[in-house]
Amino acid sequence: MVRGLRCSLGGTEVLRGLDLEVNPGEIVGLLGPNGAGKSTLLRCVAGLLPFSGQIEVRGQPVSSSERRGLGPRELALQVALMPQSTTLTSAFPAADVVMMGRYPHQGRFQAESAEDRRAVKNAMAFTATEALALQPINQMSGGERQRVLFAKVLAQDTPLLLLDEPSSGLDLAHQQLTFSYAQTLASQGRTIVAAVQDLRLASTFCTRVILLSQGLILAQGTPQEVLTGQNLEAAYGVKVRVYVNLATGQFDFHLDGAEPSETAPLVHVIGGGGSASSVLRLLTQAGYRVTTGVLSPGDSDLYVANVFELPSIVSPPFWPIEEAVHRQNCAWVREADLVVLCNLVVGAQNLRNLEAATHANELVVLEDQPMSERDFTGGAALDAYSKLTARARVMRSAEFPRWLKTLFYPMKH
Repeated sequence: MVRGLRCSLGGTEVLRGLDLEVNPGEIVGLLGPNGAGKSTLLRCVAGLLPFSGQIEVRGQPVSSSERRGLGPRELALQVALMPQSTTLTSAFPAADVVMMGRYPHQGRFQAESAEDRRAVKNAMAFTATEALALQPINQMSGGERQRVLFAKVLAQDTPLLLLDEPSSGLDLAHQQLTFSYAQTLASQGRTIVAAVQDLRLASTFCTRVILLSQGLILAQGTPQEVLTGQNLEAAYGVKVRVYVNLATGQFDFHLDGAEPSETAPLVHVIGGGGSASSVLRLLTQAGYRVTTGVLSPGDSDLYVANVFELPSIVSPPFWPIEEAVHRQNCAWVREADLVVLCNLVVGAQNLRNLEAATHANELVVLEDQPMSERDFTGGAALDAYSKLTARARVMRSAEFPRWLKTLFYPMKH
């Protein structure tokens, strides 16, 4: 429990009166830009920085400038901190580093006990670092050091774990693994408070998140409640689009650049069935003006277009494209500087998309499968497609980003 927490460093007030509570079994993510106060908050709870206000761990106060409370050793039996910095110059073997986490459990000049050795063994097994036991920690990669330091925190065997950017320096697999460790510990009743930079990891693994900005709590609650475009823009000062990734079912985030200029090339994208989603994201991020169609409600391509607020032509599903809709699609094709025909499946209901593409000033066809495998019109689509590809630039979808960089229009990369 934290009440009215304030902390100043170098004459600057870093924390400006925070109130928060965490409960057993929670994974609480501290989010916010650099300098928001995430690391300072963790270090205050760990008793490493002077503060004013009130911090209690399991009902016991932490010593502050205003009141006496748990001493360093007593606090170390309740709270373990994994710091952000992993710079180590000493050549201690990993097993010895993990054993350092047992110091609160040992008396002065007391040799390590069988319980200490068992705790170290269990912590290293849990973090898959047993093979590193004899390796000097200053000769390890950053990711290996992170895992060993996580094992040290676990060996300390405290009910509250404070992790300061625990996935820093780890590859994607070990980032996921680290937070999976945290989930397992939380399921055993431990409390995890972690400073996290990756919004995706926070939204996936944290039961609750606290968004900090300039030493204050901007918002706190579930990831769904806190990770909104409005909150993130207020905290980070940039426009962020928040949406559900239809492939994973999890939150995803897109950092917007500047709005496309009126002179940016206009690209019309013809897709459907998810074939255009990555193309729409790429073109939007690159700063192009983008339109798309014809798409139907429920199509993942239309969902992505709506997320990025792209003008779209919409037609009812399972129904052939009507004349008025077709004319609008043709008009947008003619207006575009470039038309991209994606690797869509063609049936009777969307065959007119191929007809619309014939009006393109410049046409790129993305082909990942032969049209013969995507034609459900009895050959009409294959015939129309063959005429299009005879005058178009044909490439695989994976080649399109590289080709786009060769264009005259400056891209943001």
